[in-house]
Amino acid sequence: MPITELPSGIHLCHEAFGDPADPVLLLMHGLGSQLLLWEEGFCDGLAAEGFRVVRYDHRDSGCSTILEEGSAYTLSDQAADAVGLLDHLGAPDAHVVGLSMGGMIAQTFAVEHPDRCRSMVSMASNTGNRDFGRPSGPVLEAMMAPAPADPTAAVEKELADRRLWASIWHDDDHARLVFAAYAERSLQPRHAFDRQVAAALAHGNREERLATIAVPTLVLHGTADNLITLGGGQRTAEAIPGADLVVVEGWGHDLAPGAWPQLIEAISTHCHRVDGTD
Repeated sequence: MPITELPSGIHLCHEAFGDPADPVLLLMHGLGSQLLLWEEGFCDGLAAEGFRVVRYDHRDSGCSTILEEGSAYTLSDQAADAVGLLDHLGAPDAHVVGLSMGGMIAQTFAVEHPDRCRSMVSMASNTGNRDFGRPSGPVLEAMMAPAPADPTAAVEKELADRRLWASIWHDDDHARLVFAAYAERSLQPRHAFDRQVAAALAHGNREERLATIAVPTLVLHGTADNLITLGGGQRTAEAIPGADLVVVEGWGHDLAPGAWPQLIEAISTHCHRVDGTD
C-alpha cells in the first residue's frame, strides 16, 4: 500500500478502490483499529456505487507514523492529516465517512474544512457530551484494558472485547481473521493508543462546534451498539443542523459483513443525493 509523507512530516498509509474519476469517499476508522477495519468487500461495495473509495491508517495506527512517547495531538490535527491526504490524491473534496473515533474526526473535518467536505457521514459516534452514548462500566473497562504484548493473546482480547459490542451478524471466525491480520500487519503500542484516546477527549463536549456544520450530514447508528450506545448517535443528529439519522436494527460497534448491505445503501444514497445522482 502507498505511504505518503505529508508536509507535517506525518506518513499516512492508504489504499484506493474504484475509478479515479469518481467522487472520493474517504473512510476514517476508529480508536485502536487500522484501515483493515474497512474490509475489501465493503470498499468494493461502495466503489461499485460510483465512488473512488480511499481507506487509510490514522497517525499512531497501522503502517502510518507511530509518534514518540510524550507526543500529543488533537482531532484537529487528525482532520488536517486527511486534508493532506486529499491534497496528495489531487482531490478537491471528499465525502467523509468516519466510524467511532473516525466519526469524531469526520465531524471535525466538516467543522474546520467545509470547503473540502462534500458531505459527512458519522457512524457509531457521539458529540463528546458525556450524558449521551456512554457505555456500561464493564464495556468501558474492557476497551481500556491494555492489550497483551503477545500477538496471539492480543487477537483473543480483541475478539473477547468485540463480543461485548458486536452486531447480531457477528461471527467469531471472521472477526478472528480480521484481528489476526491487524496483529500480523502492526501491533499498536500502548502509548499510541493512549494518545488517540487523549485526542478524542481533548475537545470535550463538541456540540457548539457541531452546530456550525453546514455540509449535508448523515448519522448512522445501530441498536446493538454497547460501546457508544444509540443515544450518542441520536444526540449527534440533534446537534448538527439538518442531519439525517438512520438507525440500523441489530448493528453493533463493528463492521460485520451482515451489516454491509444496509450501511452501503445508506451511505451511497446519502452521497448520491448530495451529488445529484440519485
